[in-house]
Amino acid sequence: MTGYTRDGKCADIPGDMGSHHICIDLSSTKGGNFCTVTGQPDWCSENSTCDGNPEEECPIEHWCVCQWAFARYIQKAGGCNNIQTIECEAINVEAIKAYEMYQEEDIEIKNALNCINERCIK
Repeated sequence: MTGYTRDGKCADIPGDMGSHHICIDLSSTKGGNFCTVTGQPDWCSENSTCDGNPEEECPIEHWCVCQWAFARYIQKAGGCNNIQTIECEAINVEAIKAYEMYQEEDIEIKNALNCINERCIK
């Protein structure tokens, strides 16, 4: 289950230094591996404790990623249409607020905000 507190939402928690506010489905194959594209160690392909059964390990699926790394991910993947599935219901509004605040200063952030609006705002 996603979320800093594993409650299915990307919560804004003191001590979460990475602002893990954007949820993506790491099991989706479109867009390439988030970890590889952003230059991180490949924790995306690892197993983690299964939801509802702490005795087993399962592939990581829905995961809250750093909002700043997400903006880089879109850029490095070649745009919003080339990324893994966004889990819109789990996104924390703090990411949207931050993107709105900095969108004029950074094209990656502006593109991330536009991507969320395109995919999540109906």
